[in-house]
Amino acid sequence: MQARGWLGARLTGRRALIEWGLVAAITALLVGWLALSSAADRADNLVYDSLIRLQDGPADPSIVIVAIDDRSLSALGRWPWPRTVHAALIDRLSQARPRAVAYDVLFTEPEAGDPALAAALGRARDVHLPLLIEAPGQNGAAWQVSEPSPDLARAAASLGHVNMVVDGDGVIRRVPLYMQAGAQTWPQLILPLAATAGAAPPAPHPDAANDDALIVAAPEAIAYRGPPGRFRTLSFVDVLNGEVPADFLKDKLVLVGATAPGMGDRYATPASPHGELSPGVEIQAALLQTLLEGGGPRPVSPPWVLALSLLPLALLIGGFLVLRPLANMVLGAALILLTLALSAAAFLTAGLWFPPAAAIAGLAVAYPFWSWRRLAAASAYMQSEVETFEREAAPIPIAGLTSAVTAPSQGDVVAKQVDTLRAALKQLRDLDRFIADALRSLPDATVVAAPDGRVLVANDRAHVLFGAALGSDAARLADLFLTLGEPSWLRFVTDEANDLGDIQAPNGQVLKVASAPLTDADGRPLGHIVRFADMTGFRIAERQREQALQLLSHDMRAPQVSILTLLEGRQDRADPAFERRIGDYARQTLDLAEGYVQLARAESQPYRSIVLDLGQVLMDAADTLWPQASARRVTIQTPETEDEHLVQGDPALLRRLLTNLLDNALKYGPAGGVITCALTSDQEEGQPVWIVRIRDQGPGLSEEAERRLFQPFGHGDADDRGSGLGLAFVRTVARRHGGRIAYEGDASGAVFVLVLPQAVED
Repeated sequence: MQARGWLGARLTGRRALIEWGLVAAITALLVGWLALSSAADRADNLVYDSLIRLQDGPADPSIVIVAIDDRSLSALGRWPWPRTVHAALIDRLSQARPRAVAYDVLFTEPEAGDPALAAALGRARDVHLPLLIEAPGQNGAAWQVSEPSPDLARAAASLGHVNMVVDGDGVIRRVPLYMQAGAQTWPQLILPLAATAGAAPPAPHPDAANDDALIVAAPEAIAYRGPPGRFRTLSFVDVLNGEVPADFLKDKLVLVGATAPGMGDRYATPASPHGELSPGVEIQAALLQTLLEGGGPRPVSPPWVLALSLLPLALLIGGFLVLRPLANMVLGAALILLTLALSAAAFLTAGLWFPPAAAIAGLAVAYPFWSWRRLAAASAYMQSEVETFEREAAPIPIAGLTSAVTAPSQGDVVAKQVDTLRAALKQLRDLDRFIADALRSLPDATVVAAPDGRVLVANDRAHVLFGAALGSDAARLADLFLTLGEPSWLRFVTDEANDLGDIQAPNGQVLKVASAPLTDADGRPLGHIVRFADMTGFRIAERQREQALQLLSHDMRAPQVSILTLLEGRQDRADPAFERRIGDYARQTLDLAEGYVQLARAESQPYRSIVLDLGQVLMDAADTLWPQASARRVTIQTPETEDEHLVQGDPALLRRLLTNLLDNALKYGPAGGVITCALTSDQEEGQPVWIVRIRDQGPGLSEEAERRLFQPFGHGDADDRGSGLGLAFVRTVARRHGGRIAYEGDASGAVFVLVLPQAVED
């Protein structure tokens, strides 16, 4: 018991608080390390790039790129071109009077055309040339500057570096606005262009004491506005040939650079789709637009990054103490989404970049870490309880029915715990299976219901009996009894309920209801077990027994007594009337026996069901009675049609049904009369049916005779000819075929109406 208490304390006591503190400390250290180091940069860059792509927008119309593209290379020849070509282009640009020009082409080696190019630069006065700073430099130097040739450097409006700083994943997200080494400072090439709009940030103060270090100063995040090709671009050769109107370039900020794929000046950017590389001049243009718009995204300072990264972790850690596991999982997921949403909102609305990877990593680690510690404590407690259950619990009865031998537990601690738990759960499952099998195998429909009538469990026979009434989870005993036509169900489940008689279901089924209370171990009521026993067969057998007794005690006894009376009397046995009367009584006895046997078969034996033509069966029945009809000069009129009237049924029973109806019309109709048979189609309750009408010219029936007409041993008003079982047979066969029989006669004759459902041939 002490061990169980100690294990329980691990779940809720001081030990749990200690584990909670360790989880909080470890995850906080992880978040701090990720927030203040570059360990999470790759994950943060994925978020950053996605947000950059969301900033898709129009390019600044004041920025124009003159592209050294494939068409220009085809027209002007292989690269490098003579510098006189560049001089000619600068002259063309000067004529258009742009605001400023950044010529992103390195002219580091002197050539023969330099004087012409220098002269063009002098005439333009607003063309800026690039330089390249390499680290390390030659001959052991820390760095080296590659400037244009001296004539070009003096003629240019200014020189600016075109160095690109590539992140660890090979993507350019930021460009240094200044490069510094000791007292020297080199601005970025496009800064003079931005300065024309007052958008050039000032240079940081150089560190003159550090000559050997090349410093990347004032890195600017580029706010890309879309994939490459977004800026207005003119082909170099078109501008050179004067095919571009001067007004198109007037007062524009012009960048000249290479865009042809073979030029090599191409880099990956966050806005480049599917790994497409952007020309360097496109990146320069994007940086220029960023400066003109006030600057790119500004990173949050490290202290704020640390604080904002720890805040969602603190909320989740606090939730561990007060929320359930599912709520904690939802809280963790919500905090991850909220962190991403806040980072995106700050980036898109305020231009602030908060890297969320550290916060998300802390949330992603804290929940499984804490869950592992809780599950470990819960597992130990559960193991203790299972072992106690094995020692203290009495064997369940089902254990005596099984012969399986449980193998001893092997493996590590977890495997043994699993085996122990599996054995305990198997006992419970076996008992549950034993109860379920016992309920399912009951021969009668059985349900288990709560005290308020809600059905909790039902066996297969109950589902067959009640069908859709048991199809939902909200089934109630009241609904089941209503399907049986019984409005009250409480009287069947009360303690005083004894023999309340049978329930006659609408489908003719006879059910007997019995119930037993269901209680728990303390005797408190839990519900009821209700059984619906199908008594239809028993009741049919009882009725057949009563009919057999009536047949033997009265109907068959009467003609036999009459025969004995005639034999014992003094009537002349040579008289023909004597023999005739003896024969009539004997035939009456045979008719009774035959009618009773046929009725019993129709009520109980299975049918042979096929698709057949009802019109043909009607004509066969008329042919069968042709000798009797001819003897009485009676005409039987049947429908003359070649159409099929298909039904599903037993041909022999249906033929005898129609024969009985025609024979009844022969018996009670006048000699020399007409029996009319009609076969029509109609609808009943939305289903197609065939209707057979058989009309004779007899006297008809009184209301009393009509009431007992289809009952066994029922007769009409005329006399007691026949066994009184023929129409009972007709009703039984019609019902078992899903149809009905009715009498619609009047004073002019009797009309029997047979309705059977139509069959559709496959």
